[in-house]
Amino acid sequence: MPVRSWLRAGLAAIALLFLSVAFAVAAPAGTVVGLSGQCMVESAGTRSALKLGQAVQVGDTMVVPEQGKLKLRLTDGSVVSVAAGSRMTISAYGVDGAGQRQDTQLSLGQGLLRAIVAPVERPARFEVETAVGTAAVRSTDWFVEASGGTMQVGVLSGSVVMTCAATRRGVAIPARWGARLESGRDPVPARVWTQAEFDAVIARTEVP
Repeated sequence: MPVRSWLRAGLAAIALLFLSVAFAVAAPAGTVVGLSGQCMVESAGTRSALKLGQAVQVGDTMVVPEQGKLKLRLTDGSVVSVAAGSRMTISAYGVDGAGQRQDTQLSLGQGLLRAIVAPVERPARFEVETAVGTAAVRSTDWFVEASGGTMQVGVLSGSVVMTCAATRRGVAIPARWGARLESGRDPVPARVWTQAEFDAVIARTEVP
């Protein structure tokens, strides 16, 4: 093949690569599907009120007031409900060409969220990070709460691994169980949660 043809082919490949990267950056991570109260989003140095149907991006921070609630549907079908008094950032999110989730990371600064994580055909992480540790799943219905130097996880279905950021030791939490950790300490052993405990976190994250 002549040099010019090779050059044109190379330039075309580079252009397609840049276009695909730009599309990935611009593609939304999800959409607001439920809203109560004056929920805000902090994005690219600005702060504005969220609206139903609004797209949210990687890097956005959702701020839910004491009298508010928020529900997001991610592009892979996972649903994240955020309770009053919470602050959550979409730290990382990506899907492949078929819309299958790759790696997702949410950062929960404070408050409570419920994540109903859509199943995927290939291994893919869905992780919630707090100041004291992380909790990771594949396809699960679960709750994460962050408050001061503590973190708590409850699992409705599936299973979750919660890991302390300081000690790097973790605990596996099966369905209908929960566990807790404090800053700098290993997670406490998981235990069966009562129906009343699940009812409480369901009520706090249920958007009217």
